[in-house]
Order: sequence, then C-alpha cells, then structure tokens
Amino acid sequence: MREHIIRQFLDEPQYSHPDKARVTIIPAPLEYTVSYMQGTRHGPQAILNASSQLELYDEELECSPLEEVGIYTRPALDYRGLDHASALKLTGQAVREVLERGQFPLLIGGEHSLSLEPVAVAREFFPDLTVIHIDAHGDLRAEYEGSPLSHACIARRVLELGIPVLEIGIRSISAEEMDFLRSGADAAIVWARDFARGQAHIPWERLSEHTYVTFDLDALDPAEMPAVGTPEPGGLSWYQALELLREIYQRTTVVAQDVVELCPIPGQIRADFLAARLIYKMIGYRFSAQLPE
Repeated sequence: MREHIIRQFLDEPQYSHPDKARVTIIPAPLEYTVSYMQGTRHGPQAILNASSQLELYDEELECSPLEEVGIYTRPALDYRGLDHASALKLTGQAVREVLERGQFPLLIGGEHSLSLEPVAVAREFFPDLTVIHIDAHGDLRAEYEGSPLSHACIARRVLELGIPVLEIGIRSISAEEMDFLRSGADAAIVWARDFARGQAHIPWERLSEHTYVTFDLDALDPAEMPAVGTPEPGGLSWYQALELLREIYQRTTVVAQDVVELCPIPGQIRADFLAARLIYKMIGYRFSAQLPE
C-alpha cells in the first residue's frame, strides 16, 4: 500500500504559490534528544496529511484564511548526516530565508530543541524580540542527559541569548529550574493549575512589540492531545488555548512561530488533526483584520 503523502498544508496548490503566499510553513522533522516516547520526526508529515481534511472556512473568523493569506509549504528540512548543532543551524537558515522574503515563517516539528536558532534569527530582524513559550515543561535545565541542546533546555538557551521569556501552561518543572528562576532569570511562568482554577494572571506587560511564539503540543490536556512524547496530566483545553492565542495576537505582533512535539500514534489521527487545526487557527488569528473578542 502506497504511503499517503501531502506536500502542501491544506493541499490546495492554487493558494500555495511560494512568491505570493504571506505564510511559509517549514516542516522540521528534527529528532535528536527525545527522552521518552520517540517519533517526533514523523510529526510534520502527519500534520500535513491531516491538514488535507480541514475545512478551509473558519466559522469564528468568518473567512477562509488560506484564500486571504496564501500558505506555501517548503520541502521538509533534510537533517541526514548532520549533528544536532548543524541541524539547528540549518533550521535557522530556513527561517532567515523566509524572513528575508518578507514572509511569515511557521515551523512544524519535530522536537522542541528546533526553536533555538529560529528564535536567534528572528531577533536579528526584530531586536526587541520576546518569546512566548507555551508548554507543559519549564525547559529551563542547564543540560539534560548530557546535552545542553536538549529539548529540555530550550528556554534556558533562549534566555542566554538575552531574550525575555514568558512561559504559559507549565505543570512540570525540576528543583534545579526553580532555583534558576529564583536567581533572577528574565522569565515569568503562568502555571497550568491557575488556568484550571480560573485564576491565571498573564503578565502581558512583559511583551515587546515583536514576539516569537513556540507552542509545544504537550501544553494541551492529553485527553485532547495524547500524541506527545511526555503527556503531562492536566493542561490547556482546546478553547482555553484558542482564547490564549487570540489575546496574544491582539497584544503583540507575532513575527515567527513554531508548533512542536507531535508524536503520531499509528492508527489514531485525532491528535494529528488537532495539530493541523491549531496551526490553521494560529494563521487565521495572526492575519485576521479583526479578531473576535
């Protein structure tokens, strides 16, 4: 049986011209430091395949973001033969090429370590950059399992670049990471438990004009998003995530973003579909002329 392969997000070639599209999707099947369930390298293709089944019209925005914006999907990045650091450089270079063309880069992963070089490149274009890190885990370790480039260290590496970080949805963190936060790190955390209690206070004043959003799918409740490497109990619901994203796009200009850590479960496509729908919602929110209240 021939494998089902979709090469363009939403599989509508007439709206996917590389020069006319305002959004360029970069499939990044990076998998070097996964520490529990493996398979994130299959995430990008699973998302593209599921996207072919999405409805193009967004009932909330009352438009078709694809038709209004145009979405081009680059060929997947090829990491064969590269060490981890070189693979990250390749990922950053892809983002640079998209930004130089005046387009919006959206990476689909792939493990979370892929965010480091794209964030660094985005800061070259937007020196005031802030990072919003939506995740179940703090990712603030100095190193993990011997690697400072681990997916568990991404927020720490971003802070070392001198970029402020706002973490949202966290519900798993180590004592080492808490000690680092208390030492004066330029990071703030909004805990998942506070969303559940209706008590979440997001310090929006930390945001600058330009923002990079990195969305680890394990930020979502595993009852809704089971296909991640480390499914932590609790987390954001679908509608909590959408409410959060709407407010982010209202308050700041998101200049680049990624959605990472889908670990597809064979025979269960609901998580792949959720990831694809989330990405399409993010594009709609980013480019909609008037977001719903």
